[in-house]
Amino acid sequence: MWKRSTLTQDERFSPAICAKLLRSGHSRECSTYQRVCVRFSQAPEHQDRGTSHPAEPLILGLALLVAVVAVVASATNVETVSRVFTLEHISVSEASAAVQPLLSEHGSLILQPSRSRMTVQDLPQVVEQVAVLVADIDHLPESYSIQVVLFEGRPEPYSVATQAHIDQRLRKMFKFPSFRQLGSAVLEGELGSPAQADLGGGFQISFLAHTPEYSEDTPWGAPDPGDRIHIRPLILKRVSIEPDGTQEIEILLRTNVLIAPKQKVYIGAGTSEDADNGLVLIVHSQDSGGS
Repeated sequence: MWKRSTLTQDERFSPAICAKLLRSGHSRECSTYQRVCVRFSQAPEHQDRGTSHPAEPLILGLALLVAVVAVVASATNVETVSRVFTLEHISVSEASAAVQPLLSEHGSLILQPSRSRMTVQDLPQVVEQVAVLVADIDHLPESYSIQVVLFEGRPEPYSVATQAHIDQRLRKMFKFPSFRQLGSAVLEGELGSPAQADLGGGFQISFLAHTPEYSEDTPWGAPDPGDRIHIRPLILKRVSIEPDGTQEIEILLRTNVLIAPKQKVYIGAGTSEDADNGLVLIVHSQDSGGS
């Protein structure tokens, strides 16, 4: 507590001291200091009877104090707004990475990946900029390009002409010593349209590619799918002609695949005609038009 008895006539109200107290967070001490200085200047025992002291220094000090308090108040009472963005086609992590450079020093993000939601709080003009950015990046991929390759694996080696050179991941996942490629195809199209292709040797592939569906009905929501394509259903079948001319269709694989850009998915596709052999389907998401 500031005490009047410790003040001398030279210790009139000092705006610099009060500003220092404000900067250090001691606003209550500053107010007390101001009141004591005012009382000191008005006390009869501290008046100089032979000299007249004008009130201008005190008035100037009070004006400076008001200015300092106004600056502090304006710095802390910044008007911000918040807006919730529900993302449809990109992940919350991708959206937040794009938005963060736009935020001011008053901005903040609240992320809810399980519900594909992002809450932005910032200055009104910044939130408007974020809204424009999200509208630009949260959209459907225009098209897709999916390559499918079918391999057969078996214990005995194939001939040099048919032996396939495979990557280490395929060899680790499927323990066949030898592989040969049965066929491949690249399927391109617009999301939501069905696709079908012949792989050769009577094998056919078909699927419907679209954006993933996820629900907010559960308490936790569903995982944020991000920039992925849902292939549902993916069907591998073998078509053969019987001696009587009838066509026989055997479904070898029916599954769903959630695939990210440039990702490869390895799927065991059942057995071949030989019980010791196995089929492996590789699904590769490429850039539109191939990569």
